[in-house]
Amino acid sequence: MSETSARPAWFARREIAPFTLDDEAVQDILGRATHGVVSWVTKECKPVSAVMLFCMIDGKITMSSTTNRAKYHAWRRNPAACFCTWDPESIGRQVTLRGEMELMQDPELLRKFTEVFLTRRAGGEAPTPDRLQEEYEKFDAPDRHMMQLKVDKVLTHDLHKLFQVETEGTDVWG
Repeated sequence: MSETSARPAWFARREIAPFTLDDEAVQDILGRATHGVVSWVTKECKPVSAVMLFCMIDGKITMSSTTNRAKYHAWRRNPAACFCTWDPESIGRQVTLRGEMELMQDPELLRKFTEVFLTRRAGGEAPTPDRLQEEYEKFDAPDRHMMQLKVDKVLTHDLHKLFQVETEGTDVWG
């Protein structure tokens, strides 16, 4: 009897270390994904999450919000944040980032965010200067803040690797 067949059926779903993504896959997903789930905590330490549009700018998860949103007030009080996104072609390939959210008012960063957003939305075609200005003006509220995640920890999961091991019965634990 092989060591693999001697393992209980639940073993692969408990010992998940082999089912992670490498740095290249993480960067690929972060570069292609458009939305993620962000989390914060309330004053009462209750968790809250929301789906948000994000862009990668200068290698950082970048989002935007106005000050009338709960996440803005929560991150001013406690910058602890969690961000999760997935491969747009396969939700089973997931990236979770933990860290602290940095808040700032930065018109240049907002312009970059707007340009990346429009370029991605147009399938890679950069917006005309007039189109960029038109969209920028929609975002440019007086209380608009930019948010960038300072990452402390990266967690990943590749569900397809797990399914492959379960289906083929291979031993990835050595």
